[in-house]
Amino acid sequence: MARWDDGYVTDVVYTNTFYRETTPAWLAMSALLLGHRPPDLAKPFRYADLGCGNGMSALTVAATSPQAEVYAFDFNPAHIEFGRDLAERAGLTNIHFIEASFADIAAMLADALPAFDFMVSHGVLSWISPENRAALIGIVGQRLRAGGLAYLSYNVTTGWAGMVPLRALMRMLAEASPERTDLTVPGIWALLDRLKDGGAGFFAANPALEARLATLRTQDPRYLAHELLNQDWHPVMFADVADAMAGAKCTYIGSATLAENIDAVGVPAGVRPLLAETRDMRLRETLRDFGSAQSFRRDIYRRGTPLLPMSEHHRLLDDVTLEWTGLSAAGDITFATPLGSMTGNPDAYRPLLNALEAGPLPIRQARTIAPFANRPIVELLQAVALLISAGYAHPTLPNGAPPAVRQTAAGLNRAVAEANTNGAEITRLASPTLGTALNVDVTETLVVSALLAGHTAEVMSLTTTLQEQLRRGGRTMQKDSKPVTDPREATEIATAMVRHILDNRAPLLRRLGVLER
Repeated sequence: MARWDDGYVTDVVYTNTFYRETTPAWLAMSALLLGHRPPDLAKPFRYADLGCGNGMSALTVAATSPQAEVYAFDFNPAHIEFGRDLAERAGLTNIHFIEASFADIAAMLADALPAFDFMVSHGVLSWISPENRAALIGIVGQRLRAGGLAYLSYNVTTGWAGMVPLRALMRMLAEASPERTDLTVPGIWALLDRLKDGGAGFFAANPALEARLATLRTQDPRYLAHELLNQDWHPVMFADVADAMAGAKCTYIGSATLAENIDAVGVPAGVRPLLAETRDMRLRETLRDFGSAQSFRRDIYRRGTPLLPMSEHHRLLDDVTLEWTGLSAAGDITFATPLGSMTGNPDAYRPLLNALEAGPLPIRQARTIAPFANRPIVELLQAVALLISAGYAHPTLPNGAPPAVRQTAAGLNRAVAEANTNGAEITRLASPTLGTALNVDVTETLVVSALLAGHTAEVMSLTTTLQEQLRRGGRTMQKDSKPVTDPREATEIATAMVRHILDNRAPLLRRLGVLER
C-alpha cells in the first residue's frame, strides 16, 4: 500500500455521503438552542470541511449559500478530483477543493488560508493517527475565528470497548488479503462466522456485539472498509477531545445530535441526579456517555463562549423559521433518542406538526400555539429540538430561497443527475430553502433534472426520458431487487415511478425550493 496514505484505506473511494449536522444551518440552529450566538448566515461567511471525502456536504453548502466561501480539504486525490469535477459541472465558483494532508494544512503560511466561521470534520478524528489528530485540532486552533463554530464527530470508547479486539482481527484479515479492501469484507464475515460457530469464547463473553455486527453486515462494503479497516482506529473519551480543543481555545457547547442535549431523553433516570450534581463539564459529559453507552459523538465547539443575554436570545429565536420536511407522522410521533425510540405526547406535538405542514412556522408563531402559549420557552425549544433531530422539521436559511440561490442549487442538482446518468450513485438533492440535502433515490434525481431543464411534466414523455437516462448509466428497472427484462413491464414500472414523483414528491420539492413553484 502506498506510503502517503498513513495506513488509511485509499484503494477504494468513500461513499457519496452527506451529513446534515455539518451544515451551517444546522450548526447555527444548534448553537442558538444551546444559548450561544451563531455566525450570521445572512452575511458572507467562510466554511471549511477537513477530510471532505467526495465533497457532497461541502458542495451542498456552496450551492445553497452562494454568499459563502467554502474550502474542502482531503488528502486523497480521488476524492478531490470527484468533488472538483462535480463543482465545475455545477458551475459553483465559491468552493475550493484542496488536496492536502492535515500536516500540509498545518504547515501553510498564515496568509495562505482565511479565518473560518465554521470548521467541520466528520468521521475523521478517531480514524487517524495521534499525530494527525493533533494536526487536525491544531488547524482548528489556527484558523477558527472568534465566535466561530467547530464540529467534530468521532467514535467513543464507551460504546466500542468490546469491538476493539475484533476490529483488530478484521484489519489483520484485510491486510493478509491481496484483494481491494472493500472486496475483503465478505471473506471477513465468513471467517468471523466460522470463529463464532466454532465456539470461540470471545463472542459469549461479549454478547452485546451480536446486534452491532448484525447492523454492520447491512452496510456498503466501501463504507465498512473506511469505517473498520484502516490501520488507525482509535475510539476516544470525550475528555481527551475536550482537553485538546481547550488548547485550541475552543470550548464544548453541546451536541449536534439535538436529542442528546435533553437529559430527559438522553440519559437513564437514575443517572440524571449524577449529572445535576456535577459542575465539571468533562466529567458530566463522560457520565452521560456511560449512561447511554455512547458510541458516536457529534460535538460542537465554540471559540469564545459567552451566553446570550436572555432578551437577545429570545429575539434571535423568534427570527428562526422552521419548515416541514415531508416526513409523515400520520400515527405516533416518534423520536430516536440515546435511550431508544420515544413516542411524543400528541397533545404537545400534533399542533406543532399540523402548523408545520400548513406552511413555514416562525418560532415567534410557535410560541402562541397551545400547549406552549404562556409556558416557559424551554418547553417549546425542547419540542423543536426533538422534531428537528427526528427529521420532521428543519430550520430554513434566513434569506429563504431567492432566485440566485435557487439557481446555484439547481446547478448542483443537475450535475448530480448528470453524474448519476454516467453511473454514479448520488442520492441527494440540494434544498436552497433549508441549506441541506434531501435524501432521494437515483430515479428522483434524474426526473428532477429533466424538470429543471424545462422538460414537460407529461408522464409518458418523462418516462421515456427517464428510461434513456437509466440506460446511459448502465441501469435497468428493478423488481424485487432483480433486473426486469421485459420491456413492457420495465416501462410500466418506470411510469409508476414518474407518477409517484410528480404526484407525491414534486409538491414538497417545490416547497423546499428544489423545483420552481
